[in-house]
Amino acid sequence: MSLALIAKQQPQAINKLYKLKQEVFKEGALTAKEKELIAVSVSCILKCDTCLETHALAAVDLGATRDELREAMLVAMYLTGPSAVIWSPMIDKILSEEEPLSSQNRT
Repeated sequence: MSLALIAKQQPQAINKLYKLKQEVFKEGALTAKEKELIAVSVSCILKCDTCLETHALAAVDLGATRDELREAMLVAMYLTGPSAVIWSPMIDKILSEEEPLSSQNRT
């Protein structure tokens, strides 16, 4: 079942999920950027391309650098081994200095 189908069939559940995300990712003891970098690490561990792209671009929009993204990915690699960061071409795209990294440049 896709998120789009769930949203169509049970919009109240998806709305609550998005409200939770807004609450979790707001500024607090950790900055929103730090939380997005944590989400980048977790996305690598979970091997979720969509999550990785979403959180990497959100981190960049909040001022994260490629170096910060790389280090977040290295944390994932340390915790789970190299498979955390070699599974996705998205990682190369995010860390490539040849392509602009911004949510406004999404393909």
